[in-house]
Amino acid sequence: MRTPLFNLDHTLDSGQVFRWRKEGEWWRGVVKDRYIQLRQDGDRLEVKGTSEDMIAHYFRFDDDLEEIYAEISRDECIASIIDRFRGLRLIRQDIWECSASYLLATYSNVPRIKKMIDSLCRTYGREIENGVFAFPTPQEILEGEADIACCRLGYRADWLRNYAGMVYSGEFDLYELATKDYQGAVEYLKRVKGIGSKVADCIALFSLDHLEACPVDVRIARAMREIYGVTGQYDKVAGFARRHFGRFAGYAQEYLYIAEDRTRKTIRSCPGNPDTHS
Repeated sequence: MRTPLFNLDHTLDSGQVFRWRKEGEWWRGVVKDRYIQLRQDGDRLEVKGTSEDMIAHYFRFDDDLEEIYAEISRDECIASIIDRFRGLRLIRQDIWECSASYLLATYSNVPRIKKMIDSLCRTYGREIENGVFAFPTPQEILEGEADIACCRLGYRADWLRNYAGMVYSGEFDLYELATKDYQGAVEYLKRVKGIGSKVADCIALFSLDHLEACPVDVRIARAMREIYGVTGQYDKVAGFARRHFGRFAGYAQEYLYIAEDRTRKTIRSCPGNPDTHS
């Protein structure tokens, strides 16, 4: 399939999702109950295991990246980062899988998160290919015979089982969540034990189409401090980012995140910092 402006490597290597791995020229991953293989050559994307429509929806090909770049390029630093990572897109994830995954991501790093999710899927998920497992449903987690301790989730195991129970019983309604505006979605998500402001923002951005959400982790906090002079509590830093970058602040956040991940050379070499803000 032909793609709009898109870089598969930047997109899948930006820490948004945890079930993709690159082997040679191919990215191999699982989305819900589909085992998918992708390879990019210029503006052509070779797809195995799913439909082109599904891929277009998943990688947000409906987003006009040039319009987004024009809106979030508020300073020379973010503009230079965009030039380096052009084609990185946000990924539109399944709400249940995204929210459960980011619940597990609390106080952990990407390699550890991937191991936890892989273990969870192997323990409770349905096998869809030889050795490849779907992400488990709330019911599969609750009714599985295996001891969740074998997944080595630590204290997050209780959070996950509690959340699965809330979703399965209807106490937490994913359909209702999907109808809420950004602030309403964040407030609703924070009813769940283990979901704080940062995790709620991740879920809002990556699965609920709230592109103004700006998750602030250690990397983003450092970038906001060093580039923009913004420090303080989570709400202050995230609030500044939403005001500064506007309705696509989540895209700006993802570009800052991947730049910070590349030995921080991009951040240190920004062509002059913009005016700082207290």
